[in-house]
Order: sequence, then structure tokens, then C-alpha cells
Amino acid sequence: MTRVELCEALAIDYATRAKILSIKFDDAYNKYLKRCEIRSYENLLQQFTVGNLANPIKKQVKLNQHEYIISVSDDDCEDGVCKL
Repeated sequence: MTRVELCEALAIDYATRAKILSIKFDDAYNKYLKRCEIRSYENLLQQFTVGNLANPIKKQVKLNQHEYIISVSDDDCEDGVCKL
């Protein structure tokens, strides 16, 4: 899988999750693509693999009002959407 394909898949996943929080899909997608530019190929591939994006689960999970996503570092979150 190429770097561009990884970035696009990760940006789509991020934007889909951001959409749940009422963030515009296109805005979130473009913002995440920019974030991917500074990351290494190995880092992108690891996130793609850990996120199981090759075989995505079609069911969307909606957080309840008092549920939060916990992240391991500040760089994992942006716009209220966290990627581990």
C-alpha cells in the first residue's frame, strides 16, 4: 500500500469519526491529510494496521453524552476525535 493510499484511508476514517461529533467531513478529512504529511510511512502503516482499516467494521459507534475517548499522547487527538 502506498503512502498516499494510507493517508487517504486514515483521513477517511478520521473524518467519519469526526462527523459523529458534528464536524464537517471535508474539513476533518483535509485537516487529517495535512497531519499525515509529517508522519513516517511506518507510523501510518502501524495506525492503519492497528485500526484494522483493511477490514473496517461497518457499524458506527456513537458515544453517549458522558463517554470520552482516552488517548496516550497529545498528538493522538484533534477536534475531539482521538486515534490510538
